[in-house]
Amino acid sequence: MQRSRYQALNVVVMAVCLIGLPSSASALKLLDEQGNVLSDVVILVDGVAPKPAAPAVMDQIDMQFQPRVLAVGTGSRVDFPNSDDVRHHVYSFSAAKRFELRLFKGTDAPPVAFEQPGLVVLGCNIHDSMVGYILITDSPWYDVSDAQGQLDASQLPGGNLPVSWWHPSLGEAAPVSLGELDLHLTAQLTLPVASTPAAVEKPLSPLQQRFRKAAEQHAY
Repeated sequence: MQRSRYQALNVVVMAVCLIGLPSSASALKLLDEQGNVLSDVVILVDGVAPKPAAPAVMDQIDMQFQPRVLAVGTGSRVDFPNSDDVRHHVYSFSAAKRFELRLFKGTDAPPVAFEQPGLVVLGCNIHDSMVGYILITDSPWYDVSDAQGQLDASQLPGGNLPVSWWHPSLGEAAPVSLGELDLHLTAQLTLPVASTPAAVEKPLSPLQQRFRKAAEQHAY
């Protein structure tokens, strides 16, 4: 992953706000610098036992990837059900995993194995507004903040542990280290990023328009 313009974030530890609690916290809230909740933040923790394996699913609902951001361990297999009434053509050109699932509905698509750590950006060849992210990690513990900017850190042991984070606003930059933190005694983290701006759909070229028209004829 490219580090370039986000290398400086590794040293902006003073921009991280920690609020300690007298007893362990069950939920960690993530905020941006304007105080807005941050959904879709991946928190990675090293130096702990691996979290229990859970089914990894990247659904397609209402012409969007659900969840928008999925974190999985290296070597995981991800299912791609299509809950929409139209077909989708999911693909990725990312270096961590290049693949495509041609026009499919329901549970027709086979699971995809992600053997290499890194970021995989998902798209749909038919619906340009669909963008999703899969972060494949070697870290043993990881979770993604929900729509309220919260995630459950109660299963982590107490004590300082190496913590890093990633958010779609970082693009292909590597996860940013926060040093060692005790998330068991942390109620809130303020991260030095703004919420991801809405994607702007670019006009299609004539070639893309011809491909889109042909694909849509077979999508229903």
